[in-house]
Amino acid sequence: MIGKFFIAALFGIILIQPAYSQCSDAGICFLGKRNKVGIKQDLSIFSLGYQYGYSGKDPDINGALNDLVFNSIALSVDLSLTKNSRLSFSIPYTLIEGPLGSNRGIGDLSAIYSQSFIIKKTHNLTFSAGGKISVADVNTTDSLPQRYMPGFGTNDLIIGALYSYSYYSVSAAYQKPFGRNSNFRTRLKRGDDFMFRAGYSQQFGKVSVKGEIITIIRIQPPSVLGTSVPPQETFIEVEGSNEPQVNLFASVSYRISENFLITGEAALPFLQRDYNYDGLKRTFTAGLSVSYLYKL
Repeated sequence: MIGKFFIAALFGIILIQPAYSQCSDAGICFLGKRNKVGIKQDLSIFSLGYQYGYSGKDPDINGALNDLVFNSIALSVDLSLTKNSRLSFSIPYTLIEGPLGSNRGIGDLSAIYSQSFIIKKTHNLTFSAGGKISVADVNTTDSLPQRYMPGFGTNDLIIGALYSYSYYSVSAAYQKPFGRNSNFRTRLKRGDDFMFRAGYSQQFGKVSVKGEIITIIRIQPPSVLGTSVPPQETFIEVEGSNEPQVNLFASVSYRISENFLITGEAALPFLQRDYNYDGLKRTFTAGLSVSYLYKL
């Protein structure tokens, strides 16, 4: 009863409140997702999804403009290698539009290997490791800032662990970006991210629902280009820009047939971000995906 009330409350809050999302473009939220309810471990999943996001009209505290619209199509593959091991890939194609112009292109590739351990038949412990590989362009001919880019321009390490029991799950993950990107305007160097998520999921016949609380802590403030006077560049660390985020996430899946699944999802972070150097700020995020389930 508590779990059902928790999920109902999440959906109700998401429908009536604004959001300020930090997930999941940077990659860390790709890790720690519990397998869809009712899907056997030996099934592989091929998914094609659409996601809409809006940054909101409010400018950053430093006056930088937002009012960005994001439309993404993502291709995801979750392969069952053995009974307890999986290999997952995801890559998006994104169109970004805003007051300074528009941009589109392939995003960065996320790749995660996961190994699960069953304890006393009811407890599941999963360890995951992988990363985000920079394949997207971070520059345009008119030198738009990083928030207009489909990728981040860095290769990142992502590690984490997931524990689940019955309908409940908790997970933690860490993302380490390496280096500074080559964007003309910002030359952004992101800080490390730590993520903690806890959720409840349940199945009702062909319908499964899930609700989660996702907390993201940016450990170091990002640094950006200060002045660029050839051949010398200087960079500044933006004090206060490592803002923590607390997000609510909810999804509903419907099993169309033995091999097909459709999923809708939405997110509601509670805290407004004052800075949007990385382009992850959202006031609304919603998505829809279709999955094909099969055995290798």
